[in-house]
Amino acid sequence: MNNKFKISEAFKNEMVRNRRYLHQNPEIGFELPITTKFIMEKLEEMGLEPVRVGKAGICAILGKGGKTLLLRGDMDALPTEEINDLEFRSTNGHGHLCGHDIHTTILMGAAKLLKDNEKHLRGTVKLMFQPAEEIGRGAKDMIQSGILNSPDVDLAMALHVDSRETVGIIRYKEGISSASMNSWRVEVQGKGGHSSTPHLAVDPLMIVNTIYTSLNALVGKEVDPFETAVLVIGKMGGGSAANIIPATAVLEGGVRCFNNDVRDHIVKRVDEIIDTTVKMLGGTYTVRRNGVPSIFNDGNICKTMRPFIEEIIGEENVIINERPFSGTEDFAYISAEVPSMHFFLGAGEEGSAPLHSPFVMFNEEVLPLGATLLANCAIQWLKENAGIK
Repeated sequence: MNNKFKISEAFKNEMVRNRRYLHQNPEIGFELPITTKFIMEKLEEMGLEPVRVGKAGICAILGKGGKTLLLRGDMDALPTEEINDLEFRSTNGHGHLCGHDIHTTILMGAAKLLKDNEKHLRGTVKLMFQPAEEIGRGAKDMIQSGILNSPDVDLAMALHVDSRETVGIIRYKEGISSASMNSWRVEVQGKGGHSSTPHLAVDPLMIVNTIYTSLNALVGKEVDPFETAVLVIGKMGGGSAANIIPATAVLEGGVRCFNNDVRDHIVKRVDEIIDTTVKMLGGTYTVRRNGVPSIFNDGNICKTMRPFIEEIIGEENVIINERPFSGTEDFAYISAEVPSMHFFLGAGEEGSAPLHSPFVMFNEEVLPLGATLLANCAIQWLKENAGIK
């Protein structure tokens, strides 16, 4: 790694301590009181003036005038228990199994580097500490609360660590770089009864079973074979005993794809199938929907940023992916509003447990590297675009 920012051992140790504190205190969704208090205090210690944005977000600004570049790090964990044998393992039933503790620590590290080099900023850097990425709602909440305004953001960057990639390897794809995700939760209301008199009941289990069968035919029968779409029903059921027809049943699922036309068609057909099936079989229903679009990496921004990235990690460590990744990331909402670049940064080794696994592990050497990458991209991009507004 190019040590142009003169990363000290004390700085590395501080980043490790910060990461381990966050790792031991994972919080989920918008409920992040410990996390946000810690971040606010650390930013204030640097001489920054962080402010709250939306339900649980944090924003801090460095520099002044010129163009504005946004750096984003997500803060929330997963509602899944960690199993690793670590002295700083979480014990509250939640876990930073997607590396958001790493992302947050990297962004705090970048904040310190940028503050120490603020005199070199030829514009403005906006730091976005985001909640609720795992439920796909945090970025939208902060956008609606004005994170992209005052000053208006010209460009946004974010990274995501990869536990199965060697530390220091960067991967990205121009254009569509992630899957979209649309999910739904359907609660069907039937009419409960006894199995000896099924004619007096409306069986909601039969209804959700019929919906399940119909939805699983969608991709195979209505999507172009040259397109990619995955539809999964992850939860279905109801009832409490073999001889009782329950009053309600639930079905939850989602679809991932890369083509917006395919996405729109499937979403429309899911709604039609649910509505028609429930009504045909005599029930009623309520449905809760959620959706996250695909990340779009601006090709010009990627080409502009690549030399600044290579300056830190070397040309040989930057890989352009041929295909988007099949996961979903709500940085997509930001990339839909402003030119953006999202990339993956290796933080482990090949063969390691994947993201979201209770056994996932990250190499903390990635912390100063990630901070240096983001800081360098911000300083260099603003320098090249100084005065262009």
